Amino acid sequence: MIPGRKEPLILIAEDDDDDKEFLMIAFHKVTDRHKVHVAANGQEALEYLSGISDEKELPCLIVLDLNMPVLNGLQTLEALRDKPKFEKIPKVIFTTSDNDSDKVRCLSQGATDFIVKPSNMSEIQKSIQSMLGYCS
Repeated sequence: MIPGRKEPLILIAEDDDDDKEFLMIAFHKVTDRHKVHVAANGQEALEYLSGISDEKELPCLIVLDLNMPVLNGLQTLEALRDKPKFEKIPKVIFTTSDNDSDKVRCLSQGATDFIVKPSNMSEIQKSIQSMLGYCS
């Protein structure tokens, strides 16, 4: 946890309403010590991040869907990579794509991990547990 912050923040960029709901439910089942903010796409996530002036308030984790309108996960990774303020924040791509070339591209653009979205709540919770390991 970052000193000076009461609740570590997790930023999620996800455009699918059902996936947002599943993620929020799963995060709340797995942890009650993290605050979660959801953006509808990469552009909203970047706008949210740009509004944070105190580095102590930056998220401990950014979770990005790969396929989103406006700015997709890969484009968002590229934008984040160019900003030193965000370089130490772990970024996880959480996607339905199991395409190896997507994984390679995302990891080469700064993703810490690439997780294929599971189809059931139990597996989603396991994925979240794994993601929380990146929050330090």
